[in-house]
Order: sequence, then structure tokens, then C-alpha cells
Amino acid sequence: MIWSGRTLSRNACAERDVARKHSRCDLAPNDHTVDMNAAADNLSPVMQQLLDSRRYQLLREAGELAERMSVDVCLVGGPVRDLLLGRPQLDLDLVVEGDGLGFAEACADMWGAQLSRHESFMTAGLVLPDGGHIDIATARQETYERPGALPTVKPATLAEDLARRDFTVNALAVALNADKWGQLYDPFDGREDLQGGLIRVLHDGSFLDDPTRLVRAVGFEVRLGFSLEEHTLALAQAAIRQSALELLSPQRRAEVLLPLLRGEYAVAVSVRMGELGLLEAMHLGGPVSDDLRSVLGQVADALETLGAPQTGQPAALVYLGLLAHEAGTDLATLTGCLQVATEARRSLRTALAMLSSPPPELSESEVSPADLYFALAKADLVTAAALWARGDAAARRRIAWYWLDLRDVRADVTGEDLLAAGATPGAGFAAALDEALRVKLNDAAAGREEQLKAALDVLSHDSETSDSGS
Repeated sequence: MIWSGRTLSRNACAERDVARKHSRCDLAPNDHTVDMNAAADNLSPVMQQLLDSRRYQLLREAGELAERMSVDVCLVGGPVRDLLLGRPQLDLDLVVEGDGLGFAEACADMWGAQLSRHESFMTAGLVLPDGGHIDIATARQETYERPGALPTVKPATLAEDLARRDFTVNALAVALNADKWGQLYDPFDGREDLQGGLIRVLHDGSFLDDPTRLVRAVGFEVRLGFSLEEHTLALAQAAIRQSALELLSPQRRAEVLLPLLRGEYAVAVSVRMGELGLLEAMHLGGPVSDDLRSVLGQVADALETLGAPQTGQPAALVYLGLLAHEAGTDLATLTGCLQVATEARRSLRTALAMLSSPPPELSESEVSPADLYFALAKADLVTAAALWARGDAAARRRIAWYWLDLRDVRADVTGEDLLAAGATPGAGFAAALDEALRVKLNDAAAGREEQLKAALDVLSHDSETSDSGS
């Protein structure tokens, strides 16, 4: 239910779409000046209803501080959109007409928050004592030196700040100063697009200026249950055909994609990206087949079975690995397109290798605990979950058996025990200790003495083999 001072029918939305789609889309604000004193809807009742008491009080205090500092401050973007959609908000985004960084410092002092400044973008992040986040920015304009480049920013008015945003549903602001408290500023009719369930860019060059918007648009479509407005869809398709994503660095591509794969909408995001050609642009395959969709749909169950969170960075890497495997994309190509951390790269390397050649121990009619352990010893959570998602019922049982029961088993003897028994240090120690572990895995009743004997037998055999060869 969208909070609205008036109802906009879907027919009215369709008529407006037709009127706009043949223009160059460059939407002119419905009011080029920010006159918060003009007749406008006031979201104060909605804010009081949907925000918890602490967040509401923080916004009140921000408005009072703005008065003392002689600046104007607004709640902007996603938090306003979600208020209009009737969704509670914890994290807040503020824009200041004036010295945003100075305002952020004053807020940090007032609330006892941790402050991170980002001078080049005129933004700051606050972490509140309760763990909540508030982003504060100076109202700014953006210019792009070339398509896909990071923007150059300069101070601007609120109207100019909203005009630089990605989609109309995010180009919204609510005044927080006491004399304007709660007044909504909607220069691009974003509320109408919320009512119509549409994602619409503000101008035709939007996707080329910032190609990350192609991926973010899918995120909003899926998470909000919206659709790309017809002309915006045409612009997105044209940008994809022009290889707009290649204008981004591997780091920026990863920064926009991985958060969408971390969340509960990862499967739907993957399907929609496949439909639009965005997966292909990232070397992750074409349209998602029914079989692949079924596999991706098993990832959450895989992680739950293995006792891991169903969302987060490991989940994102599982989806990424499965998509890359299905597309036949090797690690070098994948990480050349999407920059990931060293640990994530190691996880993907192992996952892709084992997905391409699953351990036979997962499909053999019988397998010993030790054979299963050593077959999966290199598998981390990402690999185990990916194998589980693609495996049959028997393979899944064995993966869960390894992960939950065998993975943390350790031998009761160590290298020091071998030395104490008179063994000569050497490369054979690793194999000897593996044999001790194998004995323990295959016979729960095998104690320290049996394990030590098995390890020493390996060393003795290696020594005899070496002597016979010399």
C-alpha cells in the first residue's frame, strides 16, 4: 500500500508512459526549485508510524541541528521510497544543502557515533551506538568525464542533487528542518512510479553514465516486485548491446553484482539478469534454464543443511560459482570480469574444479569415512554447498556427513609423538599423520596406540622403500 495524497490508476500511469516514452526521456523536474513551503504532501504521520522511536527522534534532532547550523537537511532516496511503500527503515540517508561534512561531524558528536569521511565524494558515514547506519552527504551535482567513469562532484542544490539520481523512485526527499518538517519533495513524479510499480531512469544517458544502474535496476525490479518502464527497458537493452558493462572496472562490476547474490532474491536476480543479457555480459551464461534455476533454488537448502547462513558472502560465491560452471567460464575469465578478494578467489577455484570433476566418492555405491574425508578435504563451505545443490540425494547425504560429522575429526597423534617414538623428521610425516587420521575415521574405537602404530608403519615402509632403491 503506497501512502499517497491521491490515487493514481494504472491506466493513468500507462497514459503517462506513452506520453513520455517517445521523448528523450530526460525528465524535467515538475518544479525546478525546491519550495518546501509550497502545498505538498506531508509524511510526518507516516514517519511517526513506521520509524522506531529512536530513528524518529534522530531525524528530529538532525532537523534541529540544521536550524542551529543554518543549513537545510532532508531524508532522501531509498528511505523515503520505503516510507511511501509502508516499509520500516533502520538505516537513513540525509542530504544537506550546505556543509554536509561539517554537519556529519556535528551529528557524530551529538549521537556518539563513529564517523567515516569520504572527502572526494563529499559524503560521510555514521555508525550509531546501536549499530545503525546514517549516511550524510552534501547536496551535489555529478559529471562524468567519460561513460562508466566515477563521477566528479561539486556542491549543488537539493533539486540538482535529486536530478543526478538513478531512478525516479529514488529521487525523493523529505524535509527535516522544523519549519518544513515532513514535507515531501518529488520533482520527478517518483511517487506515481511507485504507484504504478515502475522503475524509470531520469534521462536517456543514465545507463551509459553509470552502467552499474543496469544491475541495480534488476535489484529494484526483483526486490520491490516492480518492472522496468517501457522506455527505460529499451534504454537498458540498448546499453547492454553497446557493452556498457565493459566500461566498468572489474571491482565496480563485483561491487554491484555480489550484494544482489548475497540476499534472499539471488535466484530471481539471476533469472532476470539472464533474460536481459546481463549474465552473458559478465561471462555468466545466457538465459537461466529450468534445470539451472532448479539448482540455484537448492542453494539456500544446501547452506541450511550445512549449518550456514542462507545469505551473505559465502552464498553469493556459491551462486557465482554455479553460474560460472554452467556457462563454462574458467577462473581467470571470471575473476578478470569480477574482482574478488584472494580468499574468495581460492573458494571459486576449488568450487569450479570440483563442480567440473566431482569426487567419485560422492557417487560410488559404498565409501569409507576416511575416503570421503580425504576426497572432500579441500572443500570449503562454498564448494560443499555448490556440490550439494547440484548433487543427487545420495551425494547430498555424503556431503552433509562430511561437513557435519567428519570435517573436524583430528588424529590423536602429532608430529611430536612420532619424534618421541624415534622417527626421523621428513616429508613422510604428513602421510603418516594422514594414516593415523584414516585409522581413527574408519574405526571410532581406534585409540591413540593404534593410530601411532599405523603412522609408524607408514614411516617404516617409506624407509624400507628408500633403502631398497639406494
